[in-house]
Amino acid sequence: MHRRQQNNVVYCNDCQGYSLIEVLIAMAVFSIGILAVFSMQITATNSNTMARGMTESYNCALDKAEELLALPFNDADLTAGVHNLAKNADGIDNDGDGLVDGDDADGEAAGYIDLQWEVWDTRVHDQNIKSVRVSVTSMVKRGRQKILNIDFIKADM
Repeated sequence: MHRRQQNNVVYCNDCQGYSLIEVLIAMAVFSIGILAVFSMQITATNSNTMARGMTESYNCALDKAEELLALPFNDADLTAGVHNLAKNADGIDNDGDGLVDGDDADGEAAGYIDLQWEVWDTRVHDQNIKSVRVSVTSMVKRGRQKILNIDFIKADM
């Protein structure tokens, strides 16, 4: 390495450094990488939101299915037809504020979860059975409606 000194400043003729073009290219590559990571983060957040909504819907439907399975065969909730409960009496936190039904001061009417179940009476091989479909409709993301169904059969035993 050849150095020369002039007015207390050291000059290096053989020293290599980064040019402005190299720095700009490195920054462009880095920026593209950061944008990709940011895009991936947004996708992950949206997917988690949708998964949370579907999990809530599934749990609501499963709770209602278990409740209906525990009822006697001739209970009024198991008569043939479609059954709906008012949002302020269904036992669900419909609007996601942590309060359920009567405890919810601002009401559940504007909630994003609807629960209903439909019952069909059938007779198979001299056995009375009820086919039940529990449906949960939710608006989990950007107003898109998702419907989750759980079907089961209850026999008269």
